[in-house]
Amino acid sequence: MGSSNPTIAIDAGQSSIRARLICNGRTQLERHLPPVLTDMPLMPQLERAVCETLSGLNLRNVRISAAMSGLTASNSDAQAVLRSCQAVGVVSVHLAHDSVSGYLGCLGSRQGSAIAAGTGVVTLATGANTCARVDGWGHIMGDAGSGYWIGRAGLDAAMRAYDGRGEETAILDLIKRDFSTIETTYIDIQSDIERVSLVASYARQIIELSERDAVAARIVDQAAGELVHSVGVSLRRTGWLPGSQPYVSWAGSILSNPLIGMPFRYQMGRAWPNALLVSPSGSALDGAAKLAELTTHHPLYQSLDVAALETMNV
Repeated sequence: MGSSNPTIAIDAGQSSIRARLICNGRTQLERHLPPVLTDMPLMPQLERAVCETLSGLNLRNVRISAAMSGLTASNSDAQAVLRSCQAVGVVSVHLAHDSVSGYLGCLGSRQGSAIAAGTGVVTLATGANTCARVDGWGHIMGDAGSGYWIGRAGLDAAMRAYDGRGEETAILDLIKRDFSTIETTYIDIQSDIERVSLVASYARQIIELSERDAVAARIVDQAAGELVHSVGVSLRRTGWLPGSQPYVSWAGSILSNPLIGMPFRYQMGRAWPNALLVSPSGSALDGAAKLAELTTHHPLYQSLDVAALETMNV
């Protein structure tokens, strides 16, 4: 890190919040906290995560370097977080949408496109002078190919099979295993405060079923296609051409599974044959830690919401 100030890096997603304390370039502790609820105000959730992470540590001159799912220009308020957390030693806040941390964790300073696919999905690309975000619009309006998208498609297919409207699938057995009464499952899921992460939790099992279940296999193939489409759109919007050589990388639990990672890479190779597909250089949490290091000339700096005390020691 470029500063001796202790840094709290936060990756706040819809499955969990991960926090890491970094002092003098070394990780001192990591904590896992409950997930972000994007239908609730985000800043109080971030403030609680910061205060819980710093509780009992008695640190001073702390920088917060945080990325959040569901963050928008209207609900982001780094100044409010700074004011709320000054009492626990915070002197600056660097806040961004989790697409930015996903990109930095994957590609660092390299240009191209990075897709972060977990419970939700968002793609971010950079070109010579610009950046473009694709999707990340939440489970109601977007997140195509995400864990939630796969889980939702699987649950839909299972209930179609149950009704006789669709092809038989072993996905129905997953629901029968987890819920005592199949016909009230939708009530149980809808009334769960963490229903988004609950639906997304079925993605891993559906992906595993894709090796032996035709319905699951189609869902996984469609999900890979959606992810490739988002990457391609992001590259075109930042000036890349299909014959060029952008870097492409990925983060999150979905594409780390080879059963969907392989069809993703195959479809990417067909659509962008010269793209340089590279494994992520770090995690989304690693990327979140880099937010506080972005310089003003970096193409992603304009994506940050920054607040700092004038007395910050740098």
